[in-house]
Parts: sequence; C-alpha cells; structure tokens
Amino acid sequence: MHVRNRVWRAAAAAAAGALLLAACGDADDGADATEVDDAGATEEEAVEEADDHDDDHGHGSDGDAMAAETEEVPDPQPRLVVADAEAPVVHVVDLATEEVLASFDTAAPGAALYLGSEHRVVAAVQHGADTVQFIEPGTWAVGHGDHNHYYIDPPRLLDARLDTGTPIHTTADFGRFAIFGDDEGAGFLIDELALLEHTDIDGEVVETDTPHHGGIVQLSEELTVISGPADGQDGGLADEVWILHDGERVGEYECPGLHGEMRGADWTAFACADRVLLLEAHGDHAHGREVFYPEELGEEFRLGYLRTAEDSNVFVSSRDDKLAFIDADAAVLTIVDLPTETATRATVDDDGNVLVLTDDGVLHLFDLDTAELVVSSGESVTIDDHEDAARFSIVGGRDRAYVPSPSEGVVHEFATNDDLRLARTMELGGAPADLVFVGAWPR
Repeated sequence: MHVRNRVWRAAAAAAAGALLLAACGDADDGADATEVDDAGATEEEAVEEADDHDDDHGHGSDGDAMAAETEEVPDPQPRLVVADAEAPVVHVVDLATEEVLASFDTAAPGAALYLGSEHRVVAAVQHGADTVQFIEPGTWAVGHGDHNHYYIDPPRLLDARLDTGTPIHTTADFGRFAIFGDDEGAGFLIDELALLEHTDIDGEVVETDTPHHGGIVQLSEELTVISGPADGQDGGLADEVWILHDGERVGEYECPGLHGEMRGADWTAFACADRVLLLEAHGDHAHGREVFYPEELGEEFRLGYLRTAEDSNVFVSSRDDKLAFIDADAAVLTIVDLPTETATRATVDDDGNVLVLTDDGVLHLFDLDTAELVVSSGESVTIDDHEDAARFSIVGGRDRAYVPSPSEGVVHEFATNDDLRLARTMELGGAPADLVFVGAWPR
C-alpha cells in the first residue's frame, strides 16, 4: 500500500457545472458527539485602512480577501451559521438582531458544518450528496497587537465545490480544510482564503488508493497525517495513521479502528478503538505516545471524536455516561461520570469551556483543565432521541452557547458567563440542526 500526493485544479461549479477531480469528516466531527457506528469609516476608507494595516502587520492575505462590499465596524458582529436537518438549506443569522441575513440552497438536507481555521469560510459537508459546498459568513476580526479590527461582508455561497464520494471527516488547520472522501480513500487539502479570492483554486490530494472510512489532518505546516488502511481493505475503519512529509511517507503508528482526529496547541490526538494516539510534530518527523482506555470500562468502551481549545493540549470526548479528558502533555486520561445515562453532544467553546448536553436536555459546563463540573443549566431544552431524530450539534461562542431543538424550529442561547442562564430562544423555523459560531475574535 502506498500514498500518492498530487495537485488538482478545481473549476468553479457555477462555470463548469461540477468540480473536476479525477478522484474524488466524520458525521460526528461537526461539534457533536455521535456514536462510532457509523462581529465607522466609509467603505473606501475601511478597505484602505485595512490594507495599510495588513502591510504593516503582515496580514496581507486578509486584505487580499476583502471584497468591494467589505465594511469595517467598531465592534464584533458575530453570526450563527445554521444547517437545516430536513430542508437543503443553510442560513446565516445575525446574532444581534436574530435576522436571517442570507439563506443558501445546498445539495442535501442535514449538512455538517465546519469553520475554517482562518474563521472566514464554513464548509458544508454533505455526505449523502457526495459534495462539499463553501459559505462565507461575512464577519471576521484581525488582531493588530494592542487592538483589533472588525469587518463584515454580505454572506455568500462560494463558487468552488468539492465533489467526492462520501465526504465525512473534516478538520481545519494552518489555513486549509482537510476533507476525507471515503469512497476514494483520499484526503483533500483546500486553501481557505483561496476559496474567497478565486473561482479556480489549487489544492492537494493525498491518495491511499483504498476506499475506507478515514480521516486526514495537518500535524504541522510540513507534516500531514492520513488514515492508513490495510492491504486489501475495502471499507471500514483504518488501523494505522501514516505520516507524510513533502508527500512522502516518513512514519506510521498503530491506531486500531481510527475514528476521530483533532489538532491541539502542540499535540494532535487520534481516537482509536483501544487508545488515544498522540502525535507531536518535530520538523520532518513526529513523536508519538499512547493513552489506553482503562480496563475497568470494558472492551466495548471507545472514543469516537475529540474536541479541544486552540491553545490547549487537553482533549475531551464523551461516550454514553462518561466524559473523557486526555491531557496530552502528561499522557493522562481522566474519566468523569455524567449525571445521566447519555451525553448527546459535547464540545469546547471559544472560551475554553467544555459544554455537554445530556439526554434530559440539561447543558453542563466543565473546566477543561481540571475536569470539574462548574455549573449545570437551570432550564432544559427539548431533545429528540428517537431513532429517526435529526442529527444536530451544539456550539459555543464568546460568553454564549447555542443549542438547537430541530423539532421546535428554535435555537436556545445560554450565557456561559452567567451560570448557564437561558438568555433567549430564537425562532428560526424549519429544523435548525448543525451550527457554527463565527466572528467575535481575531486571527
């Protein structure tokens, strides 16, 4: 088995009808926990000032990506991107006014949403339609040392579109989306800012030549890690991860039943069937360590997704009535018992809080570093737990957490800085399900 790297040029879907690729992340990687089974000046002044600051502070790519409609605003203007579970549509909502600023048709309902690492583009991954569309929410911030600049644009559906068989696992680091297509057994690395600036984009494909349910993640600017299928494998989960440098395989690690990957501040974690594999980049190679699951949890226990804060080396995941904290620096796994039988969703917000929604509709906030429960919400929300219930996610923004109730057509906002007080309920209609919060912090 070998890995091949190649560069592809994607024609815009609007111009060519479809993305032209010779070949071509998980459904639980959209900030939710699923079972393994599978935010002044005139417009001209704003743009000119932004360009001057970008030149002065080394943010030229941000200036290049500004459109004619770009407006600088004095404060953050956060927005919520919402995918509908029953209709093929994604909405962009102004969180100050609750106004739906734009709605975009997608190829299929129930898109899984992922925010790019530059916080400029959202990938709408639709494994049921074998495609990924890209949306600019139109709000972002740029830090300049002792101050920030905030910008807004009209939201837009971008022209570029990735068509690949069963795209599921998706990560975003170092300014690129990393998307794995199961049917081709290939990973796609897509430059986020290029999506804003061009209808034709350059990207990189990493091929394993073996269809399987896998993933790809960037360990560093130089190193990429992709799931490593066994010789002769056709479908299923991989049992290794392969480390690539300049397209060449430079190492591999065992990871039986790989299903979930996430990059932290220094370490990148992989959820295996019997352990969490931790890799740290060192130039042209990686160092690894393993944390095995406690035997007392039984052979069936495993983690299937991972979450962390951008500046943290502690990862979190939930399984049934357990919440797991993995301290990569210390190589220690801490298991916390939850107050109900099931954690339906878990994530880490922009403030570094661990948010867990249990099956009784109660939201809980844990400290990422101490693994201690800080507070639980006094009010609960409707949770649909039947077999055909809509897949949904929860998401955290600055001082706020958002929990949808698809069957009620609403999104609940909890104040994470005020004992998880239910601050408001936004009536959006439809079946709001997968969420992304964007626009309140600089990059």
